[in-house]
Amino acid sequence: MFESARKLTPLRQLGWGFLLAWVFCVFYTNATGEVGGETTGSPTFAESLFYAAFPLAASVITLVAIVIAEPRIGAPTDHRPLVIAAPVLTAASTPLMFTTVADPVAHATLFAIGSIATGVGSALLWVMWGEYYAVVPREESEMLAPASAVSAALVVLLVSAMDGWVAVAVATALPLLSGLCFRLVWTPEARRVERALAKHGRTGHDATHRPLAGLGRTGFGILTVFAIVSIAGMGQTHWLEGAPLQAILLFSTLMMAVVALMAVSGPRRMSLFFLYRWMCPTLVIGFAAVILFGSGGGIATVAASLGGRFTFCLIAQIYFANYAAAGRATPAQASSLGWLFVHAGDLLGVVAWISLEPWVSNDPAAILWVSTLCIVALVVVTMMVMGETSAFLRVPERDAIEAVTSGKTGAIVGTDSEAGTDAVRTGANARCSNDTPLYPDGTDRRSEVVATEPAPNPANESAIEANLEARIAVLAAEHRLTPRETEVFALLSQGRSIPYIRDELIISRETAATHAKHIYAKLGVHSRQELIDLVQR
Repeated sequence: MFESARKLTPLRQLGWGFLLAWVFCVFYTNATGEVGGETTGSPTFAESLFYAAFPLAASVITLVAIVIAEPRIGAPTDHRPLVIAAPVLTAASTPLMFTTVADPVAHATLFAIGSIATGVGSALLWVMWGEYYAVVPREESEMLAPASAVSAALVVLLVSAMDGWVAVAVATALPLLSGLCFRLVWTPEARRVERALAKHGRTGHDATHRPLAGLGRTGFGILTVFAIVSIAGMGQTHWLEGAPLQAILLFSTLMMAVVALMAVSGPRRMSLFFLYRWMCPTLVIGFAAVILFGSGGGIATVAASLGGRFTFCLIAQIYFANYAAAGRATPAQASSLGWLFVHAGDLLGVVAWISLEPWVSNDPAAILWVSTLCIVALVVVTMMVMGETSAFLRVPERDAIEAVTSGKTGAIVGTDSEAGTDAVRTGANARCSNDTPLYPDGTDRRSEVVATEPAPNPANESAIEANLEARIAVLAAEHRLTPRETEVFALLSQGRSIPYIRDELIISRETAATHAKHIYAKLGVHSRQELIDLVQR
């Protein structure tokens, strides 16, 4: 990350931040005013549900449609009209979300049109930026996501200082800026790498054409946590304006910066597990403040909600990209499914809060019950997700296959912990953004690499997979390795480090080191290189 930070990052690569800022300006804060405009009298339950949930429902339906249609018609980036229409549709319909009309039917109609248009347009933009993050090198994405998220928080902070239609006008321009940035970064090289990843996701060893099943409990965890985040953010909406909102945004910026720095500065890599260790305790503290101080603790809950949203978005964006790069789904499917869980969780939380609001308004103790139940749900889902490894652990032979595939295209492949997923993503060391090439001598030979790219040979890949899997299984049985030791052995044979194994298997560093020590003793080797040689012999 630090080496990448030394390079001048073109502003166009931060275009995802404009989309993130738009979402927070329009839906997650009152920076641009209240969505739906002013309604006459107290809204009924149906009206509250309509104005709060309809935009989210439109996004969820669009994302479901992309997941279903992508295998047949391709990704959104395969259709140039969609790339142009998505930001234009989102921007053009944003003012409709804030327009007030005296006639209730006309008012609701305008809002419905704006909700559908923004839901469709923004969902397409989410997926397209997810595809871009899947094709850039992992180190680069881990630098771009925090930079974009922090930039988004600063943009929301700027918009929150504006009033009325000036704020709406600025928010309207954000999707256009995001779309323009995407057009600039989506180069032919990026498109080619995305197609290679898509093919890899459909034909790879662990590609099942059912990527939803591959997410396992992870998707459930995302949905539940975002539902709780939504409840926390809606409980004290009066904090989401003026000076309190600006203070909360500054807190969110600091939280994102700290989490991102700790996640990428050492041997740990960004993962949802790392996020849960930060986000869930922060939310628990927020709800505990309400239990201890009543409504006075509401600002802590809202701060935890908004900071958690920003931080979750930046790390989730990287995780969805890594999920695709590991061959578990195509980039479009991985991004669609990931943001589908996020938006569905938001929708669930909105419906839950609107249903509970009459009880909370009439019974002072109700908010204590809601906060307590949310804390219990956070603890339960954290325990469930922290024990889930299938969605994060790569198939033992996956990295070797990707390394061989990348070797055919001229990529520089070693045994370091990044060789697996980055080998395909970098598209033979092309950064896919017309920026500084990754070759050590500073030259740009991407065209040479692309020109020499041969047709993939699934038969060879399958043979390599079978041989590696069989070799690891034979050695594990021959030397009486336990199931957990076999998992560690498979990762060690790929050149993985102890910190990497710790995060992949969700165990402590000491446990990983102990397993490695036992494996070395059982196999009669004294170093990782000897172990690798034994597997390859």
